Amino acid sequence: MKRFSLRTLGFGAVLSVCWAMHAQAAIIVVTPGNMDGWALHKTDGSVNYDAGGDATAEMVNGPATPPLGTGSAHFNTGTDGFQSGQLRNSSWAGTAIADLTSLSYSTYATSWNGQQIPYLTIWLSNGDRLWFEPDYSSVGAGNGNGSPQADPALNTWQTWDALNGMWYTDNFFGPGSSAKTWTDVLAAEGTGVTIVDNGAKGGIRIASGFASSGDVFNAYVDNFTIGTAGGTTTYDFELAAVPEPTTMIAGALLLLPFGASAIRKLRNRRTA
Repeated sequence: MKRFSLRTLGFGAVLSVCWAMHAQAAIIVVTPGNMDGWALHKTDGSVNYDAGGDATAEMVNGPATPPLGTGSAHFNTGTDGFQSGQLRNSSWAGTAIADLTSLSYSTYATSWNGQQIPYLTIWLSNGDRLWFEPDYSSVGAGNGNGSPQADPALNTWQTWDALNGMWYTDNFFGPGSSAKTWTDVLAAEGTGVTIVDNGAKGGIRIASGFASSGDVFNAYVDNFTIGTAGGTTTYDFELAAVPEPTTMIAGALLLLPFGASAIRKLRNRRTA
């Protein structure tokens, strides 16, 4: 059997491999200077966006060691737990929910009301909203989840597989013990339902807050992943730009011919 190496494939083929890898699994670094379809928002106690109140929504370094890079998005509800901090995305409007093949994100919380950790909301073209709250996918939720996820915990990074978790909606299922699987969601919503922007703010939201006024939430989000058959995109939230892994891989591959040439020259000198 003939064996192939990167040198045999040639320079053009190596570049093709790089671009194929990038198309199939892209990691996008989101920073205050390059939000790439995301927007940070906060709401006050009357649900007014970005006006008044002392809630916080920002990019920060840390905490601890985030799943990607060195930073994350930070939400703090300030002195009123009904306020919120949130991230919203407008890039995926028009995507059919039936086409989603992956949907996950990571959280870290230092203060909460005992269960609520940053949750996911999706606005739909039929007027419904989908809700994923990590605590309703745990063993204790009582909804018969066949693949339970961990209980939310403080002071540790946790990753939530929303597509394999439990959901509730405005129109069909309630929260807690009434939450249903993603398969149930698709059956209830019907075919052709897509993600839509809500008031031009973005139809995908990760938020913390909207709870009781006496609650205090301080939480962080990173590593949001969404995918279809066309590829998977992971968003790395950072305070400052860092090199993308795909860029570093491409650079390393581009250096391979030079490394091979140096090795040959060294071998020739030793032979001489």
